[in-house]
Amino acid sequence: MDASDRGPRPDRHFFCISGGDKPFVRAQFGVVEQTMVQSHMPFAHASELFVSMVDFACGAGLALGLLTPLCAAMLMGEMIVAIAANRIHSIRASGLLAWLDDFLYLPEVLYTLTLIWLIFSGPGRHSVDGLIRGESASSASSASIPEQCH
Repeated sequence: MDASDRGPRPDRHFFCISGGDKPFVRAQFGVVEQTMVQSHMPFAHASELFVSMVDFACGAGLALGLLTPLCAAMLMGEMIVAIAANRIHSIRASGLLAWLDDFLYLPEVLYTLTLIWLIFSGPGRHSVDGLIRGESASSASSASIPEQCH
């Protein structure tokens, strides 16, 4: 059994849930917009709307296994911008190893590593992409036909 046979993975649902919270809950939208203003992001309101929609749409794509590499790449770009614009400045460690330790504990770094894994692992058989490619049907039919012994 390889990794694609294990069924739905919870890491795919995270971005859809957190992305759905931002555009549809006004208080959360304001918090993220304020963070963008404090980080001196241009067009903070439009940027927050774009980021929220990318989170929700690409998160839904990951949850369904639809266009997984593209969705993961878009979310990874978003995480890299978040790290560079906001999170990296929050590290106050002295010394290289202490700084690296704090950097690796940032949630966005973990999300980025998870997204890299999703890019390379792909959506798996039990996904919309797998159904489109016909992997699920072909694997089910080949699994139900026993090999004949000669």
